[in-house]
Amino acid sequence: MTFWVEHTEKRVNTQYREVGLTTDEVVELASAFRFYGYWRIDLDTGHFFATEDVCRIFGLEPKNGPLNLVALTARIHPDDMPQLMETFERASGERLTYHNIYRIRADAEDYKYVRSVGKFRDKPGTSGEVVGMTYEFFAERPGVTFFLDEPSLPKT
Repeated sequence: MTFWVEHTEKRVNTQYREVGLTTDEVVELASAFRFYGYWRIDLDTGHFFATEDVCRIFGLEPKNGPLNLVALTARIHPDDMPQLMETFERASGERLTYHNIYRIRADAEDYKYVRSVGKFRDKPGTSGEVVGMTYEFFAERPGVTFFLDEPSLPKT
């Protein structure tokens, strides 16, 4: 089963200000719970640039410069590719913000779900670019706590 959701309305979420968080703290908190990476596609060249976490989510080696799109798209479930391509085409052509949920290869037999959120961004002198972020879902485990930092132990 494929899940596909598209937003055509840009939502600006500034509620973090109500509790005194900075934008840096919001990114730090969001990035702390799971692989959470950022990416950019140059519409003129078709080059796809991504952070280390996006590479890890897709099971690719991180690298500087554009990633191999053939290797990246080969990791996406074949049934999900048509919807992803349609969403990307609409986002870049109509300058939309969107999100979608799709499957990528987790191992030789299984797939995992990821979510990508992207938006068209003007880039003067070019056709623009689509920028976004991707993160992977994981099964909920009620009652489980994860500490992301080493605990401070009393000195003896």
